Order: sequence, then structure tokens, then C-alpha cells
Amino acid sequence: MKRPALPFAGVLPDILPNRPVLVALGGLGLLLALAIGPVSRAIDAQGDIAAARDRLARAQAASARPPLPAPLVAADADGLLAAFRVRLDGLAGSRAVVIDATNLEPDPAQPTLPRLRLFLRGTAEGLHGLLHALETEAPLIAVEAAELDVARPADEEAGRPLVMRASLTVRGVQLPPPETGGRAP
Repeated sequence: MKRPALPFAGVLPDILPNRPVLVALGGLGLLLALAIGPVSRAIDAQGDIAAARDRLARAQAASARPPLPAPLVAADADGLLAAFRVRLDGLAGSRAVVIDATNLEPDPAQPTLPRLRLFLRGTAEGLHGLLHALETEAPLIAVEAAELDVARPADEEAGRPLVMRASLTVRGVQLPPPETGGRAP
């Protein structure tokens, strides 16, 4: 029995004798399709590993930095004002600065961060040194506002330096009261 002629028989060679080649090409295509999954997962894993190495490098750099100094902290308003005054007295003692007054202003919006007001007089160098120490040495005190003006101009004939007045508003941290009614330690 004779097979009917295919419409493309004259254009393409007979595909039946090349069947093993077609099966091999089909198998190779299937093998490539199956291999794409693990290869793409390996590429994704490579990206995840690079991100993890970056996080590790940042964590190592952060751990190598010196720790930040603690802020000025106390359990209550009176303790915070006393700690603030002790800190100021220690800093002013080695500089040409006089502390005129300190007081505490509660902040209803932030009850655990009261404002501390500070009124100083001193030379420009003394005030600069004190402000620099307040903001960089432990315990840290964040200056929120500062007003400076001249208390007495310099007198070169008498050998008196310029004396300035400074009014500062800084923040301290007041710890919340311990919770009561909890479990006993």
C-alpha cells in the first residue's frame, strides 16, 4: 500500500530517515529546559550571597566603630537637673565660664524628654569649648536652641577679654517610672 504524498514532500527531505536526529534534538531541548531551573536558582542564590556578604561587611564595620556615648539620663526631674548641674560644673571648671542658672521645663508633648535651660557667661573660647564638650562627650546633651550676645566688650587697654552671655535649651532623658503590679523579681 502506498502512502499518500505529503504537500511538502518536494520541499523538505523525507523526515522519517532523520528521526533519530530529531529525537536527539528534542531530548537535548528537554534537557536544556530542565537545566534552566537549577541554573536560574543558582544565579539567584549568588545574588543572595552577595547581599548577605554586604550586610555582614556593614555589620562588621558598625561593630568596629566605638560605641556612642550615652545621653544624660535620670529617673526623675530633680535627679535629671542635678545630673545636668554636675555635668556643667565639671565642664565649666576647666574653662573661663560661669554658670548663672539652670532650670527644668517639662515638655507636655514629650514627658520623657524635658527641656533644660542653661544661662552662662564666659569668653568666646570658653563657651565654644563647653558647647563642644556637651555635644561630643559622654553623657551626650543635645542642644536644641542657643542664644548668644555680648555681656561685656573686650577692652584691650585693660587686658579684659570679650565676655559673652549664652542661653541654651537642651534635652535630657527622663526614664519612665517602673511599672507596678507586675511580677516580682
